[in-house]
Amino acid sequence: MTEAGYRNQPNAITQPDEDITDSDTPLAGPDVRGSVLAGHEYQGPVHPLGAPVDEKAKRSSLVSWVPAALETGHVTIRPNAFVTRVVTDTTGGTVTATGVEFRDTWTGETHEVSADVVVLAAGSIETPRLWLKSGLPDGDWVGRGMTTHWFDMVVGVFDEETLEEQIGQPTLNPHVGQVSAARYEEPGVGCFETFGYNPGLASLVNYSFSRAGYSFDQAVDPADPWDSVGRVVGRDLKSKMADYRRTLSIIVLTDDRPRRENGVALDPRFADEHGPVPLVRWEPHPDDSARREQLARTAATVLRAAGASHVHRVDWPPLLLHIQSTMRMGEVTDAAGEATEVARLFIGDHSLLANGVGGVNPTHTGQALALRTADRIAERYFERE
Repeated sequence: MTEAGYRNQPNAITQPDEDITDSDTPLAGPDVRGSVLAGHEYQGPVHPLGAPVDEKAKRSSLVSWVPAALETGHVTIRPNAFVTRVVTDTTGGTVTATGVEFRDTWTGETHEVSADVVVLAAGSIETPRLWLKSGLPDGDWVGRGMTTHWFDMVVGVFDEETLEEQIGQPTLNPHVGQVSAARYEEPGVGCFETFGYNPGLASLVNYSFSRAGYSFDQAVDPADPWDSVGRVVGRDLKSKMADYRRTLSIIVLTDDRPRRENGVALDPRFADEHGPVPLVRWEPHPDDSARREQLARTAATVLRAAGASHVHRVDWPPLLLHIQSTMRMGEVTDAAGEATEVARLFIGDHSLLANGVGGVNPTHTGQALALRTADRIAERYFERE
């Protein structure tokens, strides 16, 4: 990208089943396969109801990669197994990973599994936690440099007449269709996208999840492109939610830059059944906040230009979502994802990413990176057939 612009954003879901246009067809398996365009499926693939996991609409790793891996016959999944330590050998003066110790959360028993190669893929918080608990070399960037996109939400409410003129119908219906189907991107700043979900979640993220205080107590500068800001409650919230079907929400995703002081350490005071709990710290840099502010203003301007009769800025507090970068490639690992201080130990999750990936949703970037790491493991330690 060289300049700001917008584009369609096909979601990572299977295509809709043609039969869903028939009102007599139940939106459930086995008759229906693929997406049923239920926009409220924000957290996971609920539909089609009764369909096998690998036929669910949203293509998370659980739905796509795990079933495919099991079909090879070379994968064993141990449920309720919580790894508590990476086992190493220091013969010859080199630290080498030789397996893992895990706790069976059903029985409480501890077991050990040996391996030619160990891959840490517990996420950007639990991966550095496990590293630190295992007493592995604590370099300058282990657990540090955590990024999490600096979010905000800007909401526009439209009159029926405006919608009839613009799209030929009196409602927008945020609960129908793909969760997010359009994106604006600005190089060096970040991005925002349209966002749809059910009324319960909308009441939270559109009007309640705010660090700005109550909206009735917030003065709005006439130069600001929104009419209100902050947390909406009581009768005002009921009034806003009465307009739910005529509401268009835009979520801002600003790329925060890696800062060494943000990250994961072991809590010196508290522990759970698996050892010291992770102590997580994240604060945005003022430059990150300035980019978020710029995008929020652009989003409000877009809604106003589209004909919104009321624009509301929520001003979200920090939210640890899209967490990345706590075991950065180039610092903790080499270019293949192998730890520079521990041989045969690889990182295979989003903690390997060196930064916040420009503000985009990172799920499939992380999946692609994991596949790349798998190729590098095969090249280094296993003969290809």
